[in-house]
Amino acid sequence: MHRFCSGFNYRIGFVLPLIILSLMLPACREEQRPPAPTAPQVEVAVFGTEAPTNTPVPSPTPDNITPTAESTTEISAATPDASTENPVSTANNRPANVNPLTGLEVDDPATLKRRPLMVRVGNDPAARPQVGLNQADVVYEELVEWWVTRFTAIYLSQTPEMIAPIRSARLINLYLTPQYQGALVNSGGSDPVRWELSQSDIINLDEFFIPDPFFYRENEGWQTRLAVNGQAARDYLTDEALDTAVNLRGFVFSESLDLTAIPTEAIGPAQEITIPYPAQSSEAQWQYDPAGGKYLRFTTGEPMMNFDGSQVAASNVIIYFADHQPTDIVEDSNGATSIRTMVNGFGTAWLLRDGGIAKGNWQTEGRDTPQFLFNDGRPMPLKPGNTWIEVVPLEYTLDIDGVEHSRLDIETEATEESPGATDTPAPAPSPTLTPIGAPPATTESP
Repeated sequence: MHRFCSGFNYRIGFVLPLIILSLMLPACREEQRPPAPTAPQVEVAVFGTEAPTNTPVPSPTPDNITPTAESTTEISAATPDASTENPVSTANNRPANVNPLTGLEVDDPATLKRRPLMVRVGNDPAARPQVGLNQADVVYEELVEWWVTRFTAIYLSQTPEMIAPIRSARLINLYLTPQYQGALVNSGGSDPVRWELSQSDIINLDEFFIPDPFFYRENEGWQTRLAVNGQAARDYLTDEALDTAVNLRGFVFSESLDLTAIPTEAIGPAQEITIPYPAQSSEAQWQYDPAGGKYLRFTTGEPMMNFDGSQVAASNVIIYFADHQPTDIVEDSNGATSIRTMVNGFGTAWLLRDGGIAKGNWQTEGRDTPQFLFNDGRPMPLKPGNTWIEVVPLEYTLDIDGVEHSRLDIETEATEESPGATDTPAPAPSPTLTPIGAPPATTESP
């Protein structure tokens, strides 16, 4: 028994220091761990209309974006500090009182939970000047019948008592309206278009069936007299239990655009852009106004004015390339046929803001507002304010600061640099002088 106790005490005396030593080693290693490296400060490039905090650097000049001699836009670099960080507003961090379609605050957050009104507004020469376009949060412009354009003006934060002149619906509204969970306001449409709308779950305020919100303007001809009272339309939705709390994904907004990681071919100056909608009726031009920080609209070479005397202006102009499919749906007595414009899925998008352009893509599954993304998946932040979305055919070539651009520019450059590449066929001519009722001519691929 004595020998057993002695041996046991010996083992304890030997093992106990080892245990104490093993407990001390992790603590020593923890004390010797080097401090975490400090993340390097990231430089943020912003368009030249933002006040730089250091010396501006020259604009990047991609091969396919050459500034003209008159262009004064330059992209400058600025290093943010804790007090000047540029927050990005997204659906995940957007305060309840910030409009998901403009990025601007509103007095009453409840106004942002109602259905947007999506109002069809004419743009044929006899329909001008329009009433209420500058009060819309978003305006879509699209070709109808190949010879003229028409608008879908979206009202969420504001509800004008007069929006005019009201026009009929088209197939594009079958796809746009669910993206915004909106109520479509229109003056009817051809029987085939009406039938397709009736087979959907769209809230359709067709003037022929729901006349109460509509009225005739005094001393106006038939082209301009039909108007809608936005508040009366909202009252009708409420009375008929058609309004509902919506939760729009909306867009991503930022006061400036971080260009540090964007490929140079995707950015550049854009003081002026011409969209080759039919020249005789609808050719559109946007010119950047540095003093106001917005793009001003011109149509067929003339300033596009609202009825109140102000010029149509936009904080953002988005070029939305989409497939335009001919149909046999006859829309008028001249035999003009409707277009099925595919605005769901994925396509090319260009964002103009602050006198510059960023090229990327649009994407939507059809039940929520489109996302605008760079090729690497990062969002393209819009400038807080209103937005015009110009829906154009895939083959359109646009003039930006005197240089022609098509959606294939970047892809063509990459193909030319690849060994064994074949020549890309020239894009189809833009239908600027297309006869009424005829789709644009197409160029056959070899």
